Amino acid sequence: MLAIGQRDLLRVFYAWCFWGDQQELDRFLQAYAIEKTRLEARKRGHTVMEQPLSNGSVKLTIQVGGGAL
Repeated sequence: MLAIGQRDLLRVFYAWCFWGDQQELDRFLQAYAIEKTRLEARKRGHTVMEQPLSNGSVKLTIQVGGGAL
């Protein structure tokens, strides 16, 4: 599980203040979390697979060595 730092939270709050609709903010936060996870996994040499689900969520599979998490 990745931790979000105070600076990141402040950026998100700032964006939320000007974003508007809660649904749009939720989509933004989801995209941010996905991208942050992908970057951190790739930094560590892992492979990331992304699968959009029918309910709008996204399943990320991170290949670590010989197994998946």
